[in-house]
Amino acid sequence: MSGPGPNEGRQSAKGTNQEIRTLITTHVNPDYDGVASMMAASRLYPDAVMVFPGGQEKNIRNYFIESILYLFNVARPKDIDLTKVELLVVVDTRQRERLGLVAPVLKNPQLRIHIYDHHPDSPADLRAEESHVAQVGATVTLMTETLREKGLAISPQEATMLALGLYEDTGSFTFSSTTTRDLRAAAELLELGADLRVVAELTARELTAQQLSLLNELIINAEIRQARGRNLAVAQAKRETHIDELAVLAHKMMDIMALDTLFLLVEMENLVQLVARSRNSAIDVGKIAQALGGGGHASAAAASFRGRNLEEARQRLEGVLSQAISRLYTAAHLMSRPPISLPADRPMSEAQDLMVRSGLSVLLVSDEAGKPRGYITEPNLGRAIYLGLNNYPIRDFMTSEFHTVQASASFNEVKSIVLDQKQRVLPVIDQNGLTIGVITRTDLIHHLSSDDRSNPKNSRQADHPFERSLSGLMENRLPPGVLALLRDLGRLAEKNDLSIYLVGGSVRDLIMLKPIQDLDLTLTGDMSQFISAFAEERSDVRVKNHPRFKTATLTLADGFRLDLSSARLEYYEYPGAMPIVRHASIRIDLQRRDFTINAMALSLNSDDFGRLLDFYRGYQDLKDGLIRVLHSLSFIEDPTRAFRAVRFEARLGFRISRMTEKLLDNALKNGFITNLHPRRIMAELRHICEEEEPGPSLKRLGELGLLQCVHPNLKLNPKQIDRFRRVARVKDWYRLTFGEKFSPVWLVWLLALGEGLDQEELSEMVENLDTGKKVARVMVEERKHLREILARYQAQRRGTLLKASEADRIFSSLSWPGTLYLMAMTSGEPLARAGSAYLTHYRLVKTHCTGKELIALGYKPGPRLQEALVAIREAKLDGLVNTLDEELELAEKFLRELPEEDPT
Repeated sequence: MSGPGPNEGRQSAKGTNQEIRTLITTHVNPDYDGVASMMAASRLYPDAVMVFPGGQEKNIRNYFIESILYLFNVARPKDIDLTKVELLVVVDTRQRERLGLVAPVLKNPQLRIHIYDHHPDSPADLRAEESHVAQVGATVTLMTETLREKGLAISPQEATMLALGLYEDTGSFTFSSTTTRDLRAAAELLELGADLRVVAELTARELTAQQLSLLNELIINAEIRQARGRNLAVAQAKRETHIDELAVLAHKMMDIMALDTLFLLVEMENLVQLVARSRNSAIDVGKIAQALGGGGHASAAAASFRGRNLEEARQRLEGVLSQAISRLYTAAHLMSRPPISLPADRPMSEAQDLMVRSGLSVLLVSDEAGKPRGYITEPNLGRAIYLGLNNYPIRDFMTSEFHTVQASASFNEVKSIVLDQKQRVLPVIDQNGLTIGVITRTDLIHHLSSDDRSNPKNSRQADHPFERSLSGLMENRLPPGVLALLRDLGRLAEKNDLSIYLVGGSVRDLIMLKPIQDLDLTLTGDMSQFISAFAEERSDVRVKNHPRFKTATLTLADGFRLDLSSARLEYYEYPGAMPIVRHASIRIDLQRRDFTINAMALSLNSDDFGRLLDFYRGYQDLKDGLIRVLHSLSFIEDPTRAFRAVRFEARLGFRISRMTEKLLDNALKNGFITNLHPRRIMAELRHICEEEEPGPSLKRLGELGLLQCVHPNLKLNPKQIDRFRRVARVKDWYRLTFGEKFSPVWLVWLLALGEGLDQEELSEMVENLDTGKKVARVMVEERKHLREILARYQAQRRGTLLKASEADRIFSSLSWPGTLYLMAMTSGEPLARAGSAYLTHYRLVKTHCTGKELIALGYKPGPRLQEALVAIREAKLDGLVNTLDEELELAEKFLRELPEEDPT
């Protein structure tokens, strides 16, 4: 498709008040898509003249583009008699307000209009004789398709210009507005000779000093807020002179600040320009720009404010933006589910118990069918209990006048009822009047605090938002198969009116960019029904359901595992007891977690995939490196959290917060931790010893006084700390040599920890912890044997090399943990080197001669024969024999020298 130059034989439009019959134009401040589409339209309308409507940006005046436009008829609006134009061809827009200096042409009642555009419909669209409109990533795609259909040739330079517009408007095919038609158009342009080197050069321009200064100011002034869990920013600045390419600054700012949506307002030369970009399908910046007199499509839009200053333009934007964001939220997004409630005929004492256990300040009251009947607040309940009304039914004292809403109710409707009318809890009901969720005042305040548009300081800093989006992080960090599985689970949950979340340590490790082995999921609703439906959809995923425990395990073909549980409320009948469980909302489920950094959730539902729920400032604590409990009774409800706090502190390199450490100390002083069941202490101690580097955690347990829960006399001193360092070195050698085989390395650390106790105290510790027989044997019996070996070695052979047979006799009597511990205690000495040689070599040595060969020579089976085999093996270890004949000769000599066995 090569041919003559595009303007061969065309009339020139230069001069004044030329009578032009056909005029091609685009929107003010045209981008590459607009310019390239005008050029393509000139191919379709050979007698037309191209006219820029004003605000031509500097990047359009690039040498490459000028060299192409030079071949076309281009005129200025003032050089044309607009009243004589008969056909107006408009590309990359349909809005009369965006035609700038060309707009007077619309006054001609006989004017015919042809449109080529990819933006969504709007009320301000021009009525056209011909409309070529489609929801594609760029208008260039439509122009390329039309040129092909009409068989019109273009040059490689023109193909490059079209590709430039296509790549820019689709963000190099990364914007969500990109379609398969755009990709096909790009392939066609490449076949026609488009030069991607030119495209790359012009779409990756370096910023000027003025642009860098403006970008820096915009970043500093950016006010960040949340919209359905996504980061949205509004930034403004003022300049005395015009600065080009605000769209380029917008893209760079979104990348630098990891934004999903951005609105830039820049006042220059008595004009405020708005540039809007969105990667969030829920935020249509095109509609927002249209409401402000501009236009664009869902992911890119612009508007201009003439006769207004920066603050006036900002107020207009905030008004439109506030309404747009409010429409995103409905009662379904704000409610907690499943609802926690009690029947109206239950006694007040039961309401008090449930309110205390769940941590609620207001309780919904329902009938037996699940329809709301009222609610009771904590103050009223407290007064009733104080007056001795414990056994009266709740219906006698509940608030029975209340409003309900459907799940589709708007944010403003919910806000009016809960805040303006001061209704403490708002039931969300289905079409049958049954409660499917509740919205409390706390829910609404949390939401408002996460999306606070009234306080720029809070919005700008956004240090601990209630919600933010981590969908991009999930896409980058999770394997494609796992990500697809999570999306399938979210779609299924959405379909069944349920909610599913990624929770706990999985979210923490994802944010901290740590390796993720397994994922923990929580579902609000009927687990069994959901699992059955999922098993039918994804036969490639192995599903193991545990209905009794309301949990399930999902395993992918590659072994990756996801653990799914029901959102639940846990409460404790007494300190240190095992929890009692019932269904609850995600917020209450997260409230039962140990620390704030483990109390975050990521929504997997399709409408807000990747939205982070952070009720307890866990994200901020991750940034600050803090281990913090969720409430003041945390260590009393579950004292094992004290040990977990120490473990996470060391593993993550964090520190226990001052208040959390004080609460831990109080729980310890008041005996709540020492009363913990020994098996639970042992389990936590083992978890610590299984960490990559247990030494700091064990030292920290000593500093906090927690080792006294293991044994009253267990204390750490400098010698003990040195033992930990020795064990760490031996553990590293072992892992490098054997990986994870053979030995429970954690037991080596437990041996080092108990070294400070005498034999009787160690026996008490092991018995108290209920370690089990195998661990007890190593800890008590083998520890005694180890001390005997050390005493003999230090008295007789210290500093001298051991023969292989001597080393074999010593270490073959020990378990692997015992061997490693003895190596640690004699680090750098011959005994430690002998232990290393035993594990890697001596224990594997086998003789050629066995009992069969000796029996064949006429020797009877028995202890004498066994002693001979031991002698052969020791000789082989020491290099005294090598062949079978040498071993047999040694055996016969050994057996001849032995005294005859006593027949008795």
